[in-house]
Amino acid sequence: MPLPYHPMDLGRYAVIPVWYACNNDCSICMLSRVKGQMPNVDFATFRGLVNALVADGSRDGLILSGAEITTFDQLEDYVRYAASCRFFKKIQIQTNGRKLADQTFLQRLVAAGVNECFVSVHGPGEVHDAVTRVPGSYRETMAGIANLEACGVTVISNTVLTALNYRHIVPLVRELCAAPVSEINIWNLFPMEPRDSRQLLVSLADLAALLPDIAAAGTGAGKPIVFKAFPECITPGPPCFFDNAFPLNLIHDRFWCEFAANGFGTCVYKDRCGARECWGLSSAYIARFGDERDRLTPFQ
Repeated sequence: MPLPYHPMDLGRYAVIPVWYACNNDCSICMLSRVKGQMPNVDFATFRGLVNALVADGSRDGLILSGAEITTFDQLEDYVRYAASCRFFKKIQIQTNGRKLADQTFLQRLVAAGVNECFVSVHGPGEVHDAVTRVPGSYRETMAGIANLEACGVTVISNTVLTALNYRHIVPLVRELCAAPVSEINIWNLFPMEPRDSRQLLVSLADLAALLPDIAAAGTGAGKPIVFKAFPECITPGPPCFFDNAFPLNLIHDRFWCEFAANGFGTCVYKDRCGARECWGLSSAYIARFGDERDRLTPFQ
């Protein structure tokens, strides 16, 4: 009998990025070239966006994000307004989790209405610290996750797979399976450029070699391991899922201009594949590793 895996349905969420300061300096940040040019969302604008989502009625999950939303002094006010609408079943913050190590700060957010957190963890211990370029950030993030459990808040972890951490993904998955995390997300890197100039992408060959060990690490934990923005045809099956549904993202158009440089959606089998949400390969991936026609398989 299959285990009752229930990955988060991001298609029911909308994300409003409101703030572009951060207390990390991640080498993989997809906002690094544009966050200084992105306008913060004032309260009146936020209120209008929330009211429009409520009126539409199709997305009952709200995500507040930014660069690092917990560094935004007015976060409680924004959360409290969204909660006052009595419409959203989930009010989530996307965060590196460091400030959640402060129990008093976290308790105020929960009292305001936060009931779900999407927390970035990019490797065990020093690997995470090397990615964030902040010594001690892993310790603070994991303390934040422990505090979230104590407050009864649902935790989804977020890991971006890169050349910096892929050799450490299996032990990280083991750690997260033992932690108070309901779902483990592993995201493909968004290079934000047409070539992988930083040599951070992981090849599908290396990913395929990791998948059996990742699946084994998660077996028995009852937690879905969800891969995002990868070709869907390489999944090994439960507890691993390749799910490319994404939330409605109400970010400024300046970001989408930069995002277009990724060139996702390329696949030699696109015209005969039954997949409807697959992102294929990015331009940067193809420039470095080729089109992978011998590794990809079209869905019927």
